[in-house]
Amino acid sequence: MGLKRANDPDKAFADRRKEAESNENVAASVEFVLRAGLHAAVEADFVHSIAGRIIAEPGSGGEEEAGRIGASLVQFGGALDHGVSTERLGDGISGDIAEYWEHLFDLETGYLKEEIQNEYEVAGLDLLIIDCVELYPKFRGIGIGMSAIHRAIDVFGTGCGLIACKPWPLQFTPAVASDQQILKRLETPNVGKDEALRKLRSYWSRLGFWPVGNTGIYVLSISQRGCDARSRDRGIGLQ
Repeated sequence: MGLKRANDPDKAFADRRKEAESNENVAASVEFVLRAGLHAAVEADFVHSIAGRIIAEPGSGGEEEAGRIGASLVQFGGALDHGVSTERLGDGISGDIAEYWEHLFDLETGYLKEEIQNEYEVAGLDLLIIDCVELYPKFRGIGIGMSAIHRAIDVFGTGCGLIACKPWPLQFTPAVASDQQILKRLETPNVGKDEALRKLRSYWSRLGFWPVGNTGIYVLSISQRGCDARSRDRGIGLQ
């Protein structure tokens, strides 16, 4: 009889748009927790896990959890300074971080690969890896996610040579894909993996990150941060 169904996509879109407009002036912050061991230095002690809780304060008052950000601070330079050999360092870090080590660093010298140093004008060996960013639906589209990433870099990345990430849609990770509760909470877009990955990579590119060949890894040089890198000729076999 001309009535809208409760799950009408037009109504759902209008509701989300209205909610986003009401959140445009939301104040937000992030609480970081960094974990570090206290025992004698070994390889793993130069890898620090960072957990960030993103908090929003809508105009209606009060605080709400808006999402989370996870990162790892990897002090490759400090490890080498403490006499940790490149072989031990490569073997002593977790599998996920080892992938960055293999693709970005010279495994014999322990320094960044020459082509990486030349292209990105890297000054240091330490690496800040942005592992994941998760933002709840009502707080998307108003810049909170990008602000949280920038804040993590401001706080933990200033002494690093590179900031790195490997964009991959959360809904296609094994831990999330099999958990209906998380999928429902995140309200992930109904698009295929290839399209979701394309959009996510585009998002990181807007933040100034560039792909390293076909590795899936994206990097941002601290020394070039804020520059209009799009005007540069990107070499070293970048996509």
